[in-house]
Amino acid sequence: MEGIKKELKRETLSEQIAERLKEYIFEKGLKPGDRLPTETELMEIFGVSRSSVREAMKALQASGLIEVRPRKGAVISNFDLNTVFDGLMYDLSFRSDEEMFLEILEARKVLEIAALPLVAEKIDEEHLEKLEYWLDKMFNTTSVDEYRDYDMLFHQTLIEATHNRFLIQMGVIIFKFFQKLYELFPHRSGFVSLNEHKAIYEACKSRDVEKLQQVMNVHLSRYYEEVKKKVGQEENQ
Repeated sequence: MEGIKKELKRETLSEQIAERLKEYIFEKGLKPGDRLPTETELMEIFGVSRSSVREAMKALQASGLIEVRPRKGAVISNFDLNTVFDGLMYDLSFRSDEEMFLEILEARKVLEIAALPLVAEKIDEEHLEKLEYWLDKMFNTTSVDEYRDYDMLFHQTLIEATHNRFLIQMGVIIFKFFQKLYELFPHRSGFVSLNEHKAIYEACKSRDVEKLQQVMNVHLSRYYEEVKKKVGQEENQ
């Protein structure tokens, strides 16, 4: 059981136990069908009541990460990308805090910037036309909601332009998060990034990977700082 027990500091006990168990699952590389410690063992490890352990296990079941089987106890589920997304979405609704919002933004930045050399190498006329189409839509809408939708489709098209199925699936997960993030945290003013999107399109068209990375870094970093500032203001209210 080494690696499970760490100091429990924040949120409710059940939330903390669920977080520690998720860390344990991924650190140990547990596979579908592998067993977790029993309720009694977890009570001893964390020094908590059975009810707290059960609440934590219910949270992990709700996330799709584990399932409880008769006569076998809690085991790792046979999960796929959709299960991972559902579990992460459960986390987002469970702990809608600054850390979670910023982690989503960091993940997006890492994915998109890392994908740009492939974009510059593999983008074709079809995807350039799609980028131009969504860019035109952003320039011509007066609706903030429509702008956000076109913004998302523009960035999804960039990832699709890599022609890498694994990156595209990762993008699907992250952009689903952004749809939810916009619902939970609808603060972003539209129309402020039009010139940045235009510069991204032009860099794609010229296949200038250095310029593409530079512009994208500015674009995503500005948004990250905007969210960080806004969340900080809401926490202080």
